[in-house]
Amino acid sequence: MIQTVKKPLVLCEGKEDKCVMNELARRAGLEGRLEFREYGGKDRLRDYLNMLKARPEYVRGEYSRILVTRDADNDFKVAWQAIKDAIFEELGCVVDAPGRWATNDESREIAAWIVPGDGRTGMIETMCVESSCGKNPKVYECLESFLGCLSGVHGGDMHQKARFFIWTIAAQGTAAKDRMSLEYAIPNLPIDWDADIFKPLRELLHTVAVEIT
Repeated sequence: MIQTVKKPLVLCEGKEDKCVMNELARRAGLEGRLEFREYGGKDRLRDYLNMLKARPEYVRGEYSRILVTRDADNDFKVAWQAIKDAIFEELGCVVDAPGRWATNDESREIAAWIVPGDGRTGMIETMCVESSCGKNPKVYECLESFLGCLSGVHGGDMHQKARFFIWTIAAQGTAAKDRMSLEYAIPNLPIDWDADIFKPLRELLHTVAVEIT
């Protein structure tokens, strides 16, 4: 009899979320124990979940635990209702609170999480920037000064994603071949991975990795 290999799955809104969560999991001692996939933006979540349940891995029961995440952006309640509705309509599972596991009729354990945390607004970049402030304030002040100049040029505050990508430029190497890449920049950014803002998500990732018997 062929034994089904369990693959705890974490669905991320975009490549930035996937990169950050993968690094957070690695630093939490979960390297290789979780599978991270991006679904290409909040507007594509329903389509992705619909496609996911048709995948052979899902049908065979390999995805025993699935954590679905998305950014809160400017409204936590709106984001939570959207992710809750998508999971119910596509996977037939009622998730009644962030981070709380629920089971659908196919015995899949499913949970949802809104980044940066329960009741908060923002996104994955918010977590990275906030944690960096305390770890390396001088670098933060320098970059924030530059961002202030850019805001003056454009006549308004820069979006958090734009602010974060400026940070990634600062984290690149100095050689001509170096280019802006979030994946290569993350290890060099002054992110405090042990900061309190990451604690709820880090603990949740540990619950995703728990083996199902």
